[in-house]
Amino acid sequence: MDNIKKKTNIIMVILIVFLSILLEARLGLFELGSEKIDGLKGAATTVADLEIPEDVQVVGVGEATHGNVEFQELKMEVLKKLAHQGTCKSMLFEMPVADGEILNDYVHGKGEVQDAESAVGILQYPLYDTKEMAELVDWMKEQNASLREEESYRIYGIDPQGGEVNPDAPSFSDNPDANSDYRDDQMVKNLKNILAQENKRGYNQIIVTAHNGHVMKGDSVGYGTITFGEKLKKEFGDGYFVIGSEFYNTDVNINDAGSRDADYRRANHKFCSSDSLAKQAESFEDGKYCLDFSKITDSKSTLYKLVHEQTFMGMIGEGYTAFWETHKSSYRTKVAQAERFDAVVYYYQTHPIEPLHH
Repeated sequence: MDNIKKKTNIIMVILIVFLSILLEARLGLFELGSEKIDGLKGAATTVADLEIPEDVQVVGVGEATHGNVEFQELKMEVLKKLAHQGTCKSMLFEMPVADGEILNDYVHGKGEVQDAESAVGILQYPLYDTKEMAELVDWMKEQNASLREEESYRIYGIDPQGGEVNPDAPSFSDNPDANSDYRDDQMVKNLKNILAQENKRGYNQIIVTAHNGHVMKGDSVGYGTITFGEKLKKEFGDGYFVIGSEFYNTDVNINDAGSRDADYRRANHKFCSSDSLAKQAESFEDGKYCLDFSKITDSKSTLYKLVHEQTFMGMIGEGYTAFWETHKSSYRTKVAQAERFDAVVYYYQTHPIEPLHH
């Protein structure tokens, strides 16, 4: 009888250990990231103090999710910074070209749209239908009221999706990788044309904003062979500077139906990236800080190793599934952050957007 009890206890222990390992792999329950990181406080900076080289032509601003307030506010923060330097007056969005024209008309006092909330409400992508986006375009409009046309702030859409369909474009259903590469190539083409226009106006930099997974450098972690950001790196070299964003805890507003048809709906969901770098934001003012990876040069330091090794980052797209609740890896991606981004802004807690019309 004693042997049976011993065997039963051993089996129970093995089972508990196995389940713990499984939960860790799927949920990341033990990836607390609470330990202090030597050298972090000295390396940390703010977006306002972040040094973007003067020879940079394209500044990418990435968002870890499309459904958080803080990542939308980051766009205005970077625009104000570069505008103050006198190097940039335009922002390019991952939105259809026609939608960019609607917003650009509004910030120049043109078109039939009377207010910012109405302007963002008629865009094809509901993720821009927010108070934060309305505040951004209203701020640009206010600035433009006292500026000449050639000095004005401008908004552009560069995404071929949502526009006239090219019959020669690869079909997503037939070949999603080829379709994604085509889309990114068209966005690069549109961006280069806009940069040429801005150069003529006397501005040597433009801002392009999209999901982290688009603007980061390197191989694609979704559809396509390489990222939109890698294509920009190949085109501009060191002239492309990309700022990523990251959360530790997030309450994110996301497409809950998987489509934008009659059943379209959005809902809030909570997740944790377990990113130890993002966890440190808890001890900073406003729960956020920025790292410029070019300033972290001691290859023997813990911080250097941490930003150059493969670690998980939160990477939430548009299209929630219940699978995310039990498989943490489904909304995180393992990357070497310093290889993918030039800088990252870390937030301890991010909050959901509140769509105005959806």
